Amino acid sequence: MVVIRAEQIRGKRLARYVSFVLLSVMPLVVGCFLHNTSVFQNGMNLKGFERAGPLAIYNPKNLFDYIDGEAELYFPFGFQRLFNQSYRVMQTGALVVVDAYDMGTYEGAHGVYERYTEEGGSGIEELGESAWTDNYIILFRQGRYFLRIWPDPSPESKAQPSFEHMLALSRALDRVLKDDL
Repeated sequence: MVVIRAEQIRGKRLARYVSFVLLSVMPLVVGCFLHNTSVFQNGMNLKGFERAGPLAIYNPKNLFDYIDGEAELYFPFGFQRLFNQSYRVMQTGALVVVDAYDMGTYEGAHGVYERYTEEGGSGIEELGESAWTDNYIILFRQGRYFLRIWPDPSPESKAQPSFEHMLALSRALDRVLKDDL
């Protein structure tokens, strides 16, 4: 004769409940984790360009370390993270800085873009959802990202990138972002 105790029944129910919760919730947790992994963190193969140095990632707590005077501009628009990476133009050795701001939403990226492109400069066709330049810096937005592409100002950067190289890098980044979003 088999005697089943109440504790055993509760234990089995609890085990089934825990299994159900884990199987139901884990895909959501993994999905959120994967969503938070950026194409910038995964690395990109951009024809004609190579990474020059490590990727720096800034968040709302340390953004002031990178752009002290401007950081507060980004917060009202939902700033999430900044991915800062230098790329070397393989043809010339010139360095280009890419600042990719993950603003969390299309509206956030649009808002920051509008703030920077209010005066002067001109539009660039067929780049992102909107693109602007003053012939020194390129700004564009794609989905939740606002990007700034500009010549590396450090003294180690002997060769300056041409506008055409910066535009080529911008277009390569835009293609990768379109595929990722």
